[in-house]
Amino acid sequence: MKNLLIYVNPDGFDAESSKFIKIQIENSLELGWKPEDIVLVMDFPYEYNGVKATVVTKGYCPIKKEASKITTIVHLFDIGFFEENTIYWSHDLDAYQLEPITESELELEGVDLGLTDYGRKPNWQMGSFFFKKSAGDIFRAIAARIAPGLDENRRERHDETAIQYLTDNDIGNINARIKRLNNTYNFGMRRIALCYERAIKPLRVLHFHPFHPRNKGLDTLGIALHGKNSLNFPLMNERLIKIFNHYGYS
Repeated sequence: MKNLLIYVNPDGFDAESSKFIKIQIENSLELGWKPEDIVLVMDFPYEYNGVKATVVTKGYCPIKKEASKITTIVHLFDIGFFEENTIYWSHDLDAYQLEPITESELELEGVDLGLTDYGRKPNWQMGSFFFKKSAGDIFRAIAARIAPGLDENRRERHDETAIQYLTDNDIGNINARIKRLNNTYNFGMRRIALCYERAIKPLRVLHFHPFHPRNKGLDTLGIALHGKNSLNFPLMNERLIKIFNHYGYS
């Protein structure tokens, strides 16, 4: 399995993303990922702790910058980047692995794409997913629906509403090619008790941005690191807490 991290931004790093990249690499190495299996894709040269970025010239999505991960994956398919017989785990820079993940536990035999939902609702959450080379046409179909304005259901035309449309309408028999994975692989910061009850333990991936405007007053760092949640304990383990503390998150 490959750990795919994508950061494309014509303006380069912002202050937080430069930390997140380092946290991701250090965390992955501590969890046993080999440097060659951490696939870092960026639009400018970068190297850290033996992990060197593959530099791409296309991929940024000016329409919806949050969808740049999808459009970059499409570009990587276009240039023949992905290998046969390999599972790729793609996740946002603010989706942090807590525990080792094995291919066998995912049970992706016979499907091309493993998706997670929000846990608290069945909508697809594209912050963490697993895919194979055979999923190229699915990503192209997602990217084709990313556009300004609203879709047929008056939803914003971004990556999550795109895959939702494709599966709601079973376009191209897509539902036979997708597996719904447990929310442990993409654990968010809302309705913690419900999501935790549904999640396989120990949690595999925490997804939160410490200071994103979309948090709308939600203290995600407190929830994840300090146990300020309905469970009354931190969602992070001690190992990841130490990494976050090192980068000034405490």
